[in-house]
Amino acid sequence: MSAVLDLAVGMTRSWVAVYTSGLPPELRDSRRAEIDSDVWEQQRTADLLNQPQGETSLQLLARLVLGIPSDVTWRLEAAHSAQSERSISVSESGTMRILVAVGVVVALFLVVAGIAAIADALVQGDLASGQAGYGAISVLAGAAVAAGMLTSRRNPLLGIGLVAAGAITVAAAWYWMLVITIPIGIAMVAIAYFRARQTGWPRRAGAA
Repeated sequence: MSAVLDLAVGMTRSWVAVYTSGLPPELRDSRRAEIDSDVWEQQRTADLLNQPQGETSLQLLARLVLGIPSDVTWRLEAAHSAQSERSISVSESGTMRILVAVGVVVALFLVVAGIAAIADALVQGDLASGQAGYGAISVLAGAAVAAGMLTSRRNPLLGIGLVAAGAITVAAAWYWMLVITIPIGIAMVAIAYFRARQTGWPRRAGAA
């Protein structure tokens, strides 16, 4: 059962790594250390109470899913603060912010759906099932799209690449819904691309 708990902890840390990517090192490392400390305390408390590890795993997953809105809000506020400190002259339009927010919401839908599938497999005690694999793919694809959206302004090539990789993965996994997944995937990549263009990329990169 320790493998199940390790999986829940790993998913929590992976999500934190996703939404803190692209931030200045001090903000990124501080947030990751904070979440690591919270997870460690929850595990120690569960051990003291002799709580079954399966129950602890489900609590960590529930906390992960329920905390996604506040995590995204924190990320947007931290990014805005970091941009203000760097005094970036190129401002981001309100329309683009809305489009990025929509893209992140779509990505989070994939993450939540994947976590729900994995949690269901945990409850049934069948991690080797196709359902768990499908859930893991959805989580990874959603995480890639979310990370790409959030980093496309600071690191265009990485951001656009992550969005494209996530979109392709979703299209391959949900092949019976290509009529929906392909247009949405193209739209996500386009948002990341045009967000990067607002910073002057790729002209500025090639002018060095």
